[in-house]
Amino acid sequence: MEFKLTNIDPNNCSIEELESEIIRLKSLKEEYYNLEQSIKIFINSIYGACASPFFIGFNINVAEAVTIQGQDVAKYASKCIDEYFMEVWHKDIKLHQYLGINNVAKVKEKTVTIYMDTDSVKNNSILNTSSGVKTIEQWYNENRESAGNTLVGHESVKTNDQILNWAYDKGLYYANVKRIIRHKVNKIQWKIKTKSGKEIIVTDDHSLIVFRNNQKIEIKPKNILVGDKVICVK
Repeated sequence: MEFKLTNIDPNNCSIEELESEIIRLKSLKEEYYNLEQSIKIFINSIYGACASPFFIGFNINVAEAVTIQGQDVAKYASKCIDEYFMEVWHKDIKLHQYLGINNVAKVKEKTVTIYMDTDSVKNNSILNTSSGVKTIEQWYNENRESAGNTLVGHESVKTNDQILNWAYDKGLYYANVKRIIRHKVNKIQWKIKTKSGKEIIVTDDHSLIVFRNNQKIEIKPKNILVGDKVICVK
C-alpha cells in the first residue's frame, strides 16, 4: 500500500481523471484509517485484559507497559517530525515541487509533546485556581476573551489564572493555563466516591491511578474495587 500524492497533474487533467483520482485518494485514506483503528483496538484490548483482575493473564506491569510505550511512541514521533522540519524540510526540493511552493524557510522552533491525550471534567467540578476555589463553569464564565475554537470546534477562552498542579520533582504548585475549553460529551459516566466523602465523575474511557495492595496501577473506572486508594488533595 504505497502512498503517492497524486497519480495525475491536477492542473492539467480532465474532470473524469480528477474525479477518479479523488475516489482513489479517499479510498486510500479509508484504508489507512481502518488500519490505524484496528491497531488501536488491538492494543487497547491488550491493555484492558491485562489490567483486569478477572483475566487469567492479569498483570499490572504489562498493562502499565502498554500505556508507557504509547507515550514513548508519541514522543519519538514528535522527535522525528521535529528533526525533519528543522534539518531536512528546507532542503527537500522534490517535495516543494510536488506542493508547488518556493522560498521555504528552515523551521527553528521545536514542538513540545508531553502526551497526546486529553481528559475533561464536568461543569460543576471544583478547581483550585490562583484566583480562588470555584467550579470550572464559573471559571470559564469569568474569562471573557475568546481563545478561538479547537480543531474539532470546541469553544475556549483565555485566562491569566494558574491552576493547582502536581509533579514528581515539585510536589503541589500552581501551573500556567493556556486556555479553558468547553465542549459537550455523550459517553458512559462513572461516579467514584471515597470513604471521606469526596467524589469525582469520569467517563468510561478515562484512566485512573489507584493504589492496590501497595502497588500503583492505572485502570479504567469500571475496574476500581472497594478498598482501592486514590490520590486527593487534603
